[in-house]
Amino acid sequence: MLISREYARTVFADLTQSAVVPLDPDELLHPTLAQHDYVLFGDVAVRCYKHKTSWRYAERDIRQAAQTLAELRLNFDDMAVVQLPAYRHGAGESDWVERSRTDWRQSLMSWMCGQARDKAVREGRPYEEWCDSYLRMGDNGLPGGLGWVEFVAASNRYRHTRNLGGTRVLELLVWSGKQWLLPRAYLELLDRWVQCEEEVIDRARICCSCGLKGPWWGGWRSSISKGYVTRCPPCSGATFRPYTSHLHGVQYETVRRGRTRPDEYLCHLCKERQAAVWDHCHEHGHVRGPLCGGCNNRECKSLPYRFLQGGGTRHLLECRGCLEQRTLPARFRLDVVRAHLEETERHGRCRTQPYAELRQQHADGGGQFRMTCRWHSSSRWTKDVATPEAAGLVQAYVDAALAAPGGRPSPDAAADTR
Repeated sequence: MLISREYARTVFADLTQSAVVPLDPDELLHPTLAQHDYVLFGDVAVRCYKHKTSWRYAERDIRQAAQTLAELRLNFDDMAVVQLPAYRHGAGESDWVERSRTDWRQSLMSWMCGQARDKAVREGRPYEEWCDSYLRMGDNGLPGGLGWVEFVAASNRYRHTRNLGGTRVLELLVWSGKQWLLPRAYLELLDRWVQCEEEVIDRARICCSCGLKGPWWGGWRSSISKGYVTRCPPCSGATFRPYTSHLHGVQYETVRRGRTRPDEYLCHLCKERQAAVWDHCHEHGHVRGPLCGGCNNRECKSLPYRFLQGGGTRHLLECRGCLEQRTLPARFRLDVVRAHLEETERHGRCRTQPYAELRQQHADGGGQFRMTCRWHSSSRWTKDVATPEAAGLVQAYVDAALAAPGGRPSPDAAADTR
């Protein structure tokens, strides 16, 4: 029998109350399914099923997993050394896939150094003073003068993201005075979690049509009504129709009532996966096109300007209202202004591009931005952008996008706006 995530969490929590391994039942409430269909507690995998648009679990699976985890035993007299690797700075393009793989030791090191960096920023110290020292380990095994109580308290604010394999590692981690220790059985459980995670990811990478294995980070997985399906771009292209902008100018409600299915089309943005939803402009109500779950999430949740630069501008202009008014949805307008300020503003003679942060959005559409020099972090100033100036910047951006090769958002756009 399939049960809701909330009920699954209750059952799991009740059955694992006596578990020695510190588990976090809340993992069941917000499963991350972009790479595979499972929630992992160590090497115990619980499958998630999509039923009537909501994700559910099989009650039998929940009870079996809970029983297995409740029976795990730890010998606190048998401790193993945790060899933490050197901290890795931002991943380059070439090794992004390797760095995105599950590595619980690297995760621990990243939490420590990230919290030490945040502490230095919070204390207002100049970047030149702490840029190297925050990586220096102290006598307590933590970097940058970070204290254990302080580290745990800060980590609790991000409790879910500070789990490893569905377990709360900081509750068992011990500093011996020279090295970090964990119960050996728990350390081995985390190592098995890494192996299990890689196995389920590898299975989910295989195209359901031709058997070809896809990219590591779920590039071929599409969210559909029954869950996720993995299909390579050639198989998707052979299975689904390309969207030809034939619904340009049509209201979303009309399409929804007409029951025109988006999953009969290729995603209009990436053109590689089966579409799952009809994307539409919430300001004008016009259909933009069919999107896969990944591209739809990217539009809604990614940094606005990053979405625009990734080909999103032309997609947003599939809305007849935005195209005719030479504008963008509100979420994107001020980010165009922000990007313009970063491109043009400078701190004195410094040539380094500053960072612009929206501090206050004016009711009429403008905004006030706080500018921070990326090189001289103590140098800050404010910049007010009035509504007419903001509208002009957005219109110039849209005009430039339309003038670019292939920039016209739909075959009928020119006729539609005459």
